[in-house]
Amino acid sequence: MKHKTMEPQGEILGLLSCLEVFMDKRFVKVKNLVRDLDGCNSGVLFPHVFLDYDKWQRLPYTWEEGLPTKLAAVCEAEKLLRPLYRQAEQKFRHYTDPRSPDSFLLRFQATLNGHLSELREALGRCRTQDTAALVNRIGILLTPEQVFQDMEQVHAELTAAYPLPELTRYFGHIEYMRYDPSEWEEGFLKLVSKAFIRHGYNLLPAISQIEEDAGNQLAAFQKAFDTQAAISISKHITAPVQAKLPVLRELLERAVI
Repeated sequence: MKHKTMEPQGEILGLLSCLEVFMDKRFVKVKNLVRDLDGCNSGVLFPHVFLDYDKWQRLPYTWEEGLPTKLAAVCEAEKLLRPLYRQAEQKFRHYTDPRSPDSFLLRFQATLNGHLSELREALGRCRTQDTAALVNRIGILLTPEQVFQDMEQVHAELTAAYPLPELTRYFGHIEYMRYDPSEWEEGFLKLVSKAFIRHGYNLLPAISQIEEDAGNQLAAFQKAFDTQAAISISKHITAPVQAKLPVLRELLERAVI
């Protein structure tokens, strides 16, 4: 029984086909990673501020809990709101302080560094004797320093543009309550009941407004930041690298022929 043997020409064609497929995979990997760079962003899915609190109201309907005057209710309510606002500021800075590990800026820097590291590794697989010089030139472009410099400035500008609104804004959202038992009395009893008027407050509307404003400001901050990040990456990395990719592909194809 005779074994079939592949003709030398067929072996060469098969080898060339395998090399072409390998080249294509290497190049496509690099091309896709370069394209994906523009998608690097701050990586926070839902920036938010939720406040922690256990006291948010004083009801006026009992003598023990109610306060004697509206002024007393205002003073106490505003005093309670102040530490809640400071808590909101702290949680807000969790995203906007460039020193915070979970800030938009540091998360973006970590994401871009990770993508560039993966791209450098993929680019290294395209290194041949013919492509070495071009791969080196492309590798020089895969540095984040200029982008980081741009985004540090952008971050500073956005921090000033999207602050948490001032505390005094939320004083107006405190809900005040008044219980006047004289409304159900007449004559002398109505006059006497005036002495039992009590006052209270509810901080929940102010708390909800702080949380809503903080979330809206953070979302606007993040959107503006990510938009500028994509522009900077495209300008300093993606566009210059993509301009060299056709030459890289040509050199890789030439090596297969």
